[in-house]
Amino acid sequence: MKTLDFPVKPHVRKYLNTHLGHEAYVLSNTGRFGRMLYHLLRRQVKGKLHHAGSREDCTQVLSLDMRNFPVHQYGLKEITDYTIFQFNDFVDEELREELYVWIRRHVNRHTTIKEVIVDFMAAYDLREEDIQYETLRKAVQRNCNLPELKKRRPKSVGKMSQKTGEMSRKTAELSHKTDGLSREAQHRAVRQELTARPSDLVHLIRQQQYDPQQYDATLR
Repeated sequence: MKTLDFPVKPHVRKYLNTHLGHEAYVLSNTGRFGRMLYHLLRRQVKGKLHHAGSREDCTQVLSLDMRNFPVHQYGLKEITDYTIFQFNDFVDEELREELYVWIRRHVNRHTTIKEVIVDFMAAYDLREEDIQYETLRKAVQRNCNLPELKKRRPKSVGKMSQKTGEMSRKTAELSHKTDGLSREAQHRAVRQELTARPSDLVHLIRQQQYDPQQYDATLR
């Protein structure tokens, strides 16, 4: 077995494009995603899924280059549904945690929660068919403890908008794109920082109800 197509959800695949690249990922036990995959494939768990149809939702694949993974030693014949669920759930949680960082850093009286979520989705090329905006908004609402923010921009911004209403449609669209790129430039620094952020894998595995002693033995 030289390559393995690991089923993933569309938004998971797009998120991994930035962190692992678009080409086949050479499986290793380094990096947060590599360590999780390496662990899951070595010790596949056949648990009961609480979310029916989770495998059917995985319409994309992450191609794994298995050159450094002695498959014959681990008896890997197929990927279990529970393994697929665990990895997708892990990456989805990483995505959301990164979004929460964006929200806490960038939401203020001039930038709304909606704008930051939309920018986050644009940065990873996430569309409604990949993961719905409303899904992310509800996750932010549940997990980000932010003070109540005014939904409307300051009046001065509204007056400026009225004055610029006489501009041509093309000029207005160009202004909108420039504004979006400006916010994206700010967010790009956050994304680059989080890309290098070490993940507390032991804590996450405990959240997924893995045996921590089993995982410690795997890393030795």
